[in-house]
Amino acid sequence: MKIIITGGSGLLGQYLNIYLNREHSIFTVYNNSVGNCTEYNSLKTDLNNTYYLSEVIKEFRPDILIHTAAVSRPEECDKLSYEYVIKINYNLTELLSEYCNKIKCRLIFTSTDLVYDGDTNKIQDESSIPKPVSLYAQTKLDSENFIRENCNDYLILRTSLLYGIGLNGSSCNFHNMLISFKKGEKVRLFYDQYRTPLSLHNSAKIIDEIAKSEIKNVTMNFGGSERISRSELGEMVCRKFNFDLDLIEKTSLKESVTKNKVIDVSMNTDMLRSFGFSQMSIEESLEKIQSEIDAI
Repeated sequence: MKIIITGGSGLLGQYLNIYLNREHSIFTVYNNSVGNCTEYNSLKTDLNNTYYLSEVIKEFRPDILIHTAAVSRPEECDKLSYEYVIKINYNLTELLSEYCNKIKCRLIFTSTDLVYDGDTNKIQDESSIPKPVSLYAQTKLDSENFIRENCNDYLILRTSLLYGIGLNGSSCNFHNMLISFKKGEKVRLFYDQYRTPLSLHNSAKIIDEIAKSEIKNVTMNFGGSERISRSELGEMVCRKFNFDLDLIEKTSLKESVTKNKVIDVSMNTDMLRSFGFSQMSIEESLEKIQSEIDAI
């Protein structure tokens, strides 16, 4: 199949480049950072200027467009102008959805578990009512709604916390935690914030399997099978890689200065498994990551 990936130099995008290129013809789109994109068919373009992206879509005529590009951190969205965030996180999604309809291409959109507000004291399934508490999450939910109402062939993945080692300049809290542990530096981790994290390797593998499936017009929770706090994940890492547990400084999210606090957006992923996709356990994922630690 022919697949276009937006956000190709991002945290997930670079893993998608690697996994999807094994069996498909890919075209990956990036902006400021290059990542591993130049190892594949690629285009550097500012997503504010959609002309070049539209030309690539017309010429490449993908079977699938995987849209991961976004201002992807809530705190980053809060620092930027509202108009800019809307343009990148919502207007671009709207435009790509329309392009996909024109060329009869399936759109796979990475949304977020943060569309849930985290205050219901239960694991969220796809029937849970979204209630975003940040601009970032609101733009994702608005994009979801537009896609469902207007796109002919789509799959929306409410993506959980992704963890692993960022490639070529990309990073995440998990990656930064590993760097600190290796340096013998203390890390503050919330003991009362819960997610159902999924490793980057496993995420890219499942999306590859999804691309080869015939699933369409579904909104699906996309995360791991284990509900875990940030500090519990840190403890697992320390035990697995022989870091000092005393490097973890447990702290409460409720007492932090973090804006838009989300306590628990752990997700039920029965639907994901019902389609035949299996998640690696955190322990299995750490085994896979172990060989990569020396590189950071």
